[in-house]
Amino acid sequence: MSEVYELLLRAKEADETAMMELIDKFEPKIKKLSASLPATEREDMEQELKIQMIKSIEKFDIDKLSPFWSCYEKE
Repeated sequence: MSEVYELLLRAKEADETAMMELIDKFEPKIKKLSASLPATEREDMEQELKIQMIKSIEKFDIDKLSPFWSCYEKE
């Protein structure tokens, strides 16, 4: 099972450490997305992206993803 999937499972169960690890994993992408903004707006955008990421993880229906991961593990 992939590390991101395992973190996602833990984060879905309100594991704050797992949630922070997921955010840390995606930090480079968050920084890249905000890089084109003026410095005065960058921090706000990064914070908003993290908030949206947390909300998305909380709403995400992990059961719909399970069949995909089952096939992935067999290969």
